[in-house]
Amino acid sequence: MTVMQILLLGPAGSGKTSLTTTFGEWIRREMDSNISYINLDPGCTDLPYKPSFDVRDHFTIEEIMRKEKLGPNGAMIRGAELILKRMRVILREITTTQADFRLVDTPGQSEIFVFRPTGPTIVGAFRALAPTVGVYLIDPHLAETPTSLAAVFSLSMASQLRLGIPMVNVLNKVDIVKKKDLDRLIEDHQYLKRQIEKEGAGAITDLAVHYIEATKALAKSQRLVKVSARTGRGMRQLYDIIHESLCECGDLD
Repeated sequence: MTVMQILLLGPAGSGKTSLTTTFGEWIRREMDSNISYINLDPGCTDLPYKPSFDVRDHFTIEEIMRKEKLGPNGAMIRGAELILKRMRVILREITTTQADFRLVDTPGQSEIFVFRPTGPTIVGAFRALAPTVGVYLIDPHLAETPTSLAAVFSLSMASQLRLGIPMVNVLNKVDIVKKKDLDRLIEDHQYLKRQIEKEGAGAITDLAVHYIEATKALAKSQRLVKVSARTGRGMRQLYDIIHESLCECGDLD
């Protein structure tokens, strides 16, 4: 079996590390597969899984802050630069881990990973190793209004364009969703457009509608997957759509 690599992406607090753990345990148990956990976040303090590779063995944000007299944001940017600088060593360590699936827990500050050179370079190196797909986590707390949901979709779309890999949008934390029509807002693009227009935010409305149209065109064959890292809901559906996304783009033999 070809190794499959799954990158967990999304804004800080969206549950990347928790879903990495829950999904990995589900694959190991239900698919009887070996999992390699890859931690690329030098700023995390505790991990609920045992990493096969941990970037913190090379450096941590705390160490960078202390040694280079930087604040948290500057240290995160410097950490991204250090990952690039040590790319060959890091990839060599990652490829020595034997597994059927590599689950890659990306940095909490996703904008640094995606929009600076680090993310695209790392993902390009991963793609050269094995089929790779991204799982973009939508946090329901960041989708309280139709326009904010459009903004979340735009970030996912930008991540896909920047990283050049199939991207699966996932609504995480469904066990705590309070907005009654959130499912419909995510699944029904026409309904979302109408709700955005009702907000009447002028030029912002037009921009949000354009984002929705672009998202629809980019993910026209994709269905909504709802998961909960806390309860384990939706793991089978997530597993299936990841395979489907790779098959559709021809990256999975």
